[in-house]
Amino acid sequence: MQIYLNSIIWALVLFPLLVLILCIPYMIIEYHKYGAITKKKFFIMFSFIFYLLCVYFLVILPLPKIKDVALYRGKWYNLKLFDFIKEIQGSSSFILTKPSTYISLFTTNRIVEPISNIVLMIPFGIYLRYYFKKGWFTTIIYTLLFSLFLEITQLTGLYYIYPRPYRMFDVNDLLTNTIGGLIGFIITPIFSNLLPTVLELDEEVLRKGKKVSFSRRTIGYLIDIFLINLILLLLKNHLNYLIILIVIISYFIFNNLIFKGKTIGKMVVNIKIKQKSYLKYILRSILFEGLFMHNYLVLLIFKVPSLIAILIQIACYFFLIFNIICEKYYGRNSLVIDKILKLEIVDTIKHEETYIIRL
Repeated sequence: MQIYLNSIIWALVLFPLLVLILCIPYMIIEYHKYGAITKKKFFIMFSFIFYLLCVYFLVILPLPKIKDVALYRGKWYNLKLFDFIKEIQGSSSFILTKPSTYISLFTTNRIVEPISNIVLMIPFGIYLRYYFKKGWFTTIIYTLLFSLFLEITQLTGLYYIYPRPYRMFDVNDLLTNTIGGLIGFIITPIFSNLLPTVLELDEEVLRKGKKVSFSRRTIGYLIDIFLINLILLLLKNHLNYLIILIVIISYFIFNNLIFKGKTIGKMVVNIKIKQKSYLKYILRSILFEGLFMHNYLVLLIFKVPSLIAILIQIACYFFLIFNIICEKYYGRNSLVIDKILKLEIVDTIKHEETYIIRL
């Protein structure tokens, strides 16, 4: 029991880090497809990831010392299917024709491992049917492949970190794991009655996606900044503060002009600036993405001390955050710069078509 508890503790410790790593890609995908993220879908997806993490640690932990594993002389694998049934029968007084002996099956230690393997994969089958809408045959295949991945992890000695396997590859684990996934698929309707349907989740997120949130705009902006940094990396031998500022402003100007109110980041999250005036695209790129978001570069160009330049830039960021908080409080999604220039950031997803496709 302590081994299982330690595995879950490790999953709890590393889960926040995994969330940080996967959160941005997940947000990009959700914003691109639906235009929004709901708490329910977020919880379901990351609870699934947490479950997978727990299963993985249950398989690889506890980790022995490499020098100890080098001395192991046991079997690497077992390819005898149904071998565990003979072991269970041999360790109990079970006789098929005598029901009074059935209770002995549950008092032998040999029954613990196959039952544990079955129980371990039941949530996997539930997730596949409930959230990913997979059929029974696909569930069997995916569960088998997931189990095979775990067994190969063991067979390779944690991907050859160890000189030999420290746990045995067992074909019976593939069988019992797959049975567990199928049981999860079968019992899913019991839980489905207590949870919102996937269709209801998609309806909610598509409805919410029609209104462009600040987090969606932020993800698009971060994608643009990432691409700008790649450009600056190519120009690293020719950079100064002025060139960096010119590159940033030029990136936003040319993107907005070429793609009519969109940058590459905005296209990824499916939003755009709704405005036909090219002059306003240029003004926004200079005033907001350039001079406001990167005013420390302007200050450094004019030889303002670095500390003062950084503090002024931080003050601008605080003003932006305050602006966002105020807008969210009043149920609006428009920054001061957008109000001044009379611009609107709008959603570009064809929600009706997306909804029909999901149906």
